[in-house]
Amino acid sequence: MHITPAHLLLIGVTSVFAAGCSNLASQATTDDGDNQELPAPATEQVIGSISYRERIALPDGSVAHIKLSDVSRADAPATLLAEQNTTLFGKQVPVPFSLKVEPAMFDARMRYSVSAQIRSAEGQLLWTTDSANLIDVTQPVVDLGTLMMIKINGAVADDAEIVDVDAFLPFTANGNEPGWTLKVDSERMSLSRQNDPITILTPTPTTTREDDSYRFNASTEANSVIVDVTPELCRDSMTGMPYPYEVSVKVNGETLKGCGGAPDSLLTGREWIVEDVDSKGVIDNTQMSLNFTLDGLLGGRAACNHYTTSYQLTGEGLSTQAIASTQKACAPALMNQDEHFLEVLGDIQRFELDETGALLLYTTDNRSIKARALPSTEQEAE
Repeated sequence: MHITPAHLLLIGVTSVFAAGCSNLASQATTDDGDNQELPAPATEQVIGSISYRERIALPDGSVAHIKLSDVSRADAPATLLAEQNTTLFGKQVPVPFSLKVEPAMFDARMRYSVSAQIRSAEGQLLWTTDSANLIDVTQPVVDLGTLMMIKINGAVADDAEIVDVDAFLPFTANGNEPGWTLKVDSERMSLSRQNDPITILTPTPTTTREDDSYRFNASTEANSVIVDVTPELCRDSMTGMPYPYEVSVKVNGETLKGCGGAPDSLLTGREWIVEDVDSKGVIDNTQMSLNFTLDGLLGGRAACNHYTTSYQLTGEGLSTQAIASTQKACAPALMNQDEHFLEVLGDIQRFELDETGALLLYTTDNRSIKARALPSTEQEAE
């Protein structure tokens, strides 16, 4: 439903001027060391509206907070430049906003973004933006259109950094002694424990960042459930299987530790260059490679020929299937290395990543292939 400014009570519009700024053109340094003149900031007004997709009514007396901030430094708090606080008396989204600013407040080398929140009359955070909404400071009037917000579920601290983790959902984590399983998708989170017949089910809470971890706080009056997911290599305590995330679950005073994420994400999306086969090295400049795909295929170059196979990941390890290869004739030493490499590769049982990031593939009798990921810039160039 559209609302006009007459329907709203404007509590305050505040503009904070940055000291020492100038509306003169700024200079930026290019890669070759030359100074490049940037257009002078010209922005005097930032306009738009905030809304959300769900058909949920706002509590009476909710307050919309819209802020324009300098977000140039990732390692420092954002600097507030202007804000608007609007109390909604029985009205709903979309909520229009208009922020008055001055060109002298901006530096063309910096990044400026608009964020928005809606809180209840009691101060509870209900809705928030979860992505950057950057402005073009060369435009006199910046129209951001409608900024869409996400609903807050679970407990969120006032100063929490809200992040979008939809890219890695659904997410699964497991632990041992006692066994437990956590599953999170875009709608709900479930926790099952070996010694508890009751599975805890909650709506998926809003994700926040706590230091280097992602936090899901699904605490309610009935249960206290806080999940911390840290991007750190984790090995299952029983099988040794590597996982991309360490996971800690605090549930009603008990702490569960385990690993989460998809193990294949540690293998796919990059090319691995073989450094050693069965502790016998590799012939120089052969560039033997391993390429894992999300659909279970494995292929690449041997010393002389190309090969292809499939692989399977289970809770116990990694295994390969029958290997097919081209039949190009090469020097005897290269042919011998092809044969040895493919014979070892065909008997793989498990994989590990060492402390340097090297991939180690082990056979049933503990022979190994060692490979290292090709830097992304080199992979793109090929």
